[in-house]
Amino acid sequence: MRDITRFDLPYAPGLREMPACGADELKRSLDDIVTPGDIQMTAHATTGALRACRLTGGGVLATAHLGYQEVHHESAHLRELAGDDVIVLVALDGKGAVTQQGRVLPFSKGDITFRRARVPSIARIDEPANLVLLRLPITRFLGHSASRHASFTPYRADAASGIVGTIHRFIDSVLPAFAHMSPATVAAAEESLVALIAAAYLEAGDRTHAEFGEDTAPCFNPLRWSQLTAYIAANQRDPEMDVASCASALGVSKRYVHTIFEAMGLQYGSYVLQERLARSRDDLANPIWESLSIERIAYRNGFNDPAHFSRRFRAAFAISPRDFRRRGGELPTRSVS
Repeated sequence: MRDITRFDLPYAPGLREMPACGADELKRSLDDIVTPGDIQMTAHATTGALRACRLTGGGVLATAHLGYQEVHHESAHLRELAGDDVIVLVALDGKGAVTQQGRVLPFSKGDITFRRARVPSIARIDEPANLVLLRLPITRFLGHSASRHASFTPYRADAASGIVGTIHRFIDSVLPAFAHMSPATVAAAEESLVALIAAAYLEAGDRTHAEFGEDTAPCFNPLRWSQLTAYIAANQRDPEMDVASCASALGVSKRYVHTIFEAMGLQYGSYVLQERLARSRDDLANPIWESLSIERIAYRNGFNDPAHFSRRFRAAFAISPRDFRRRGGELPTRSVS
């Protein structure tokens, strides 16, 4: 499948200036760092400005100034996307609307919209806007915000929300300070931002349910899924972590842990392996860890046997860990997921 991040983006806190002069350059940049689509600019369109970086925990963050335009993301654009991501648009100012799955989500200064990258959508700018855009792997986002992949619904979080206000204060005060933080502090601050964004999504769903009576209730307590994924994320480097330790940490039975995964359409073993491989892939691509051997990276991500790690990595990404690192963290054009 196509890896849409073809640009050699730096890791946070560095931001790379992206080509954004005119429709063609802007389309190429947005295709790769957000999601592919066709841009329709009006006669009043202005030159865009775009800067972007990779997030250390997975995903992309961008700051953008966009003029009057409409971007259509059709099925033909999306069929070769790698992964399944959530697109978060934080409006610092300006006006527009996002449309997906029959929902029209108008936004203005302060609002936040949420949509899926692999589902057709339309994003429209009606008044020149300054935006913060995030593309987050859906497994990372869902670990905080929902109980089922299938239940993800496009929402708009209102600027009047206290959680949304906290996100804006974070953007105003913490993001500019990233450049002066240690890598470990940046990673922790990034996790805080993702958690806040997930909370805003949950709150938006609760508000929609209360106002319009939509059935947004999950098939089981979403707090349990959030607790379970948080525990796994915190302990996945421990090779001794198993279903029993997860159950003990949550104060539930092993069977209930399996039930949670079944409701997600997942299995414990495959989920943990996927998370460990994803963390290993990010470590191999991150220049911060370039002094660590591949064996050490395997051990620090919960693999007891480096040879077993290499086989699993190749099966998942169609490339060996060594070649992946040599290529600077670039996956093959077509990979096995």
